[in-house]
Amino acid sequence: MLTPILTAHTDTLRHVTMISVSGPIINCEQATSIRSTCLIGPPSYGLVINLTGVSLLAEVGLDALREVAKVCTDRGQQLVFVCSELMLRSELLLADLDTLAPVLQSEEQAVPLVYAAA
Repeated sequence: MLTPILTAHTDTLRHVTMISVSGPIINCEQATSIRSTCLIGPPSYGLVINLTGVSLLAEVGLDALREVAKVCTDRGQQLVFVCSELMLRSELLLADLDTLAPVLQSEEQAVPLVYAAA
């Protein structure tokens, strides 16, 4: 089974942690990986989670993203989801993730938003 690949980058100058996710998020193990990896950055930094490379997204994956958003809210941490793929972005919107954090089309839109809030 394919596993998601998560790549993290922390921009200490702008106080932003960026995480890119590629591959499927369709089972509990993959969802746990998303939850733990997406919360590794400093809570005082903005967080951008780029989901453009996600190939399959099941309800368990959406639940993991909701959990990450809740933790960020509890921390007072600004979170933005990014997805340039229209179909996947539509799924995120239909799952109401945009009520927890903005869902934007590009990192270029996201970084200034979380940077300004940091």
